Amino acid sequence: MRYLIYATAAAIAGAAALTADPAQAARSNVAEHTARMLLEASSPRMSNRAPATGELEVAFSPGKEALDLVLRVIESARGQVCVLAYSFTSAPVVRALLAARKRGVAVQIVVDEANNTGDDRSGRARAALSALVNAGADVRVIDVYAIHHDKVLIVDGRTVQTGSFNYSDAAARRNSENVLVNWDNPALAKAYLTHFERNQRQARPYRLSY
Repeated sequence: MRYLIYATAAAIAGAAALTADPAQAARSNVAEHTARMLLEASSPRMSNRAPATGELEVAFSPGKEALDLVLRVIESARGQVCVLAYSFTSAPVVRALLAARKRGVAVQIVVDEANNTGDDRSGRARAALSALVNAGADVRVIDVYAIHHDKVLIVDGRTVQTGSFNYSDAAARRNSENVLVNWDNPALAKAYLTHFERNQRQARPYRLSY
């Protein structure tokens, strides 16, 4: 299906070139660009295997244990924190990332665009993203997928935090959520970094809004 999408868009682009209609050509270029993005997003990839190494730690919410574990992961960072997020409104998580920036950690973030910009009625997500941009973090928004539903931290190329836990107050206080951390597993971190880097390429820089 993905190849049919791309082939169709390419055919449209070729036909538009023959008609020499500038408006049609512009529309077909947009269609081809969209098809290329869909092709990259849906291209087949092998699953990844990593050795069972390091230490696993889990926590659950509601309650403070899940959030505390997420914060400990961020606080452990010495060189780099990569974040993939859907909902991004947690003040404690933002403070931990700002503290990481203050001690010289590179912070890179990719978040779902709609949920954190247009649908952000409270303004908390935009405020969180803006604070991190001002602190020198690389903050990007992504709209390639129906939902950018990842909830992942990758720290120093060694530790991965994943699970259902959104970086939000609701996840910490009201929802049934889980947090899973694999401490000190570089092979697993490498697999997640590959996924992060793909999404980062598909995203665009978040622009400050006041």
